[in-house]
Amino acid sequence: MLYEKEYGLGGTFEQSVLDSLVKYIEHRSEGEIWVTEYNGQIVGSIGVVGTDRCTAQLRWFLIEPEFRGTGLGRQLITIALDYCKQKKFSRVFLWTMQGLEAAHHLYTSLGFIPVEQVENDTWKRGVVEERWELLLKSM
Repeated sequence: MLYEKEYGLGGTFEQSVLDSLVKYIEHRSEGEIWVTEYNGQIVGSIGVVGTDRCTAQLRWFLIEPEFRGTGLGRQLITIALDYCKQKKFSRVFLWTMQGLEAAHHLYTSLGFIPVEQVENDTWKRGVVEERWELLLKSM
């Protein structure tokens, strides 16, 4: 409901996110999920899923609107990237949408670069999805 409210994305987007999370849980792929809470309520999340021996994908990254700008997003991504380094992934990628300036600023500050753009009318007409990547230094 948050993505529909904030970005006008239909219910198919949130269903797709839920389906991907269920698939991850059912198959127990290489990876982890972290959540952050405030007064017993989940206010943010991020996950890492290994896509091959060298590559991980950041997924399910969300900070509730009232907690954005507090540093929680940076903390969650830092934890996820530390996990990727520990697991010796050499590349991390994520998919986002064009126009999410605060998120893009965060990704850029961490060294991610945009490498691909794809128009996708599945969620809403005119959505441009972006793939961002980060090469991790060997430990």
